[in-house]
Amino acid sequence: MKLRNWIKLGALSLVIPGMGLAIKSFLPQRFPTAEWPVAREYPVPSDTASFPVVNIEFLRCGSVTIPECIAVRGALSIAPRVIAHSAVLIRHPRATFLFDTGLCADVYTYLVNQSLLFRKTLANFTLEQPLRDHLMRLGIGYGDLDFALLSHLHWDHVSGIPDIPGVPLRINRVEYDAARYGLFEANNGLVAELMCDNPIEYFACAGPAYEGFRSSHDLFGDGSIILVPLPGHTAGSTGMFINRSNGSRVFLIGDAAWVSENYMRPATMHPFIWSGVTSDDATARETLIQLHRYAMYHPSVPLIAMHDGAMQATFMAVERPLHASRT
Repeated sequence: MKLRNWIKLGALSLVIPGMGLAIKSFLPQRFPTAEWPVAREYPVPSDTASFPVVNIEFLRCGSVTIPECIAVRGALSIAPRVIAHSAVLIRHPRATFLFDTGLCADVYTYLVNQSLLFRKTLANFTLEQPLRDHLMRLGIGYGDLDFALLSHLHWDHVSGIPDIPGVPLRINRVEYDAARYGLFEANNGLVAELMCDNPIEYFACAGPAYEGFRSSHDLFGDGSIILVPLPGHTAGSTGMFINRSNGSRVFLIGDAAWVSENYMRPATMHPFIWSGVTSDDATARETLIQLHRYAMYHPSVPLIAMHDGAMQATFMAVERPLHASRT
């Protein structure tokens, strides 16, 4: 056989398996679970009359639109999905605070020294309205914020901190300790730089099991704001249940999922994205199964991911009239 033919044969032997792996990466992946739950509404065992009025407002700071097959593995669709970069403003009688921080006005300045690959993939977004402008629109100075509670310490959840100088940051102790062993140094120290010199306060999800999650932390001691561990995306990723006087509940799930289909199927993001943002694959998948189970048992409770632009918009369409009726 001529050398040219050997070269062609060798190239094909590399290309064909590569194409097979690429195609496989878009196909559904089985989740190992012995028994899927059947959809059923379980009662909430709490006296909702004892809960306070709590206002919730998503502050969308930026977004990027990606094909659905990238956001949800196994979704054989290129329909556009909006991946939002948001903070949540929570006004509780005991405190006014943020859950995550969105994007600051100078976010591009912080990203300028990052690699081209980073800026064109994970940091490829359009800045729409920085956190600073949202707070000004609402008549809230950063001095009016009691704290910002961070679901985890990835750069896109701490990127609003430069707009709220001096505001205390509440961080899961597990998350902070894990970040000291690599995350703070990653990407030229981007996370540490974005956190500025804001004071840090730690919390621990060391309380009893809550709603099927292994432990909890009651933020105000009244059952209205309950934090639960959602590990896997990062070691100390944290979700937040908000229980309100009108009986409604909201479950903020950070980045345990990107969009609702991730926990409803369940399905990860495309492996290229999933592997790049997940610290513990097996634990993150188990968390998706937990979220799937909770969603099936409590279909009336919205589970809202911090990047799920569609779910956030749907929630705010209902929430804004409630805000207006309280003023």
